[in-house]
Amino acid sequence: MKILFPLINIFAIILLYITLSKKISNKLFKITRDIFKIQTILSPITILYSITFAYILKINIKEMGFRIGDLKTGLTFIAIFGIPIFILSYIFAKKAKKEEIENFSYLKIRSKWQIIYVFFFVGLTEETFFRGLIQTYLNKSINLFISITLTSVIFSLFHILNVKTKNETFRVFLQLFPIRFVISLILGYTFQLSKSLIYPAIIHNLMDGITLLTIQKIIYNKRSRSNTL
Repeated sequence: MKILFPLINIFAIILLYITLSKKISNKLFKITRDIFKIQTILSPITILYSITFAYILKINIKEMGFRIGDLKTGLTFIAIFGIPIFILSYIFAKKAKKEEIENFSYLKIRSKWQIIYVFFFVGLTEETFFRGLIQTYLNKSINLFISITLTSVIFSLFHILNVKTKNETFRVFLQLFPIRFVISLILGYTFQLSKSLIYPAIIHNLMDGITLLTIQKIIYNKRSRSNTL
């Protein structure tokens, strides 16, 4: 029962965030149709939203991870876990079939804003929300292992929104759920042990960026072959 109240609070925070971000996105959509430009604009708003609720929940900026933290531990996690994740992301993207690529519409570069968002904003934004706010808040009520595990489940489930926005199919969401869960565990422990958002954000950004660029290379090569036939 000790965990029930924090989970209710987190559910309310996420629900309110989805509602607010949808309203803001709808207004921005009247100005631009570029979804990644909208996501980039939403990023600082999301970070501010996270900081605001952290303040309400009595979580200070340092606890959220806005500091250098343990540099040695952070770099060690990037080396031990980050580099293998980058390699796996590259292999996954390299072996993806054409029909699988078609199910990942957000992995096809459509504008410069997509590159800006993936390489500079997605990591810090999501890590601030899930690790800096949610995981830190849960960790005040329950032990570290359970708080990281629950945060990883929430993180993985949150990506169901990609299905709603038609950025991936429901089948792809189910296929990626265990992968996202494991990666989230790594990001969670990186944050907790380094005491900083910097290192999980770097892993997050590079992982998504490498996957994006590899997919683009595959698409470009396939088009080049088609044009030569």
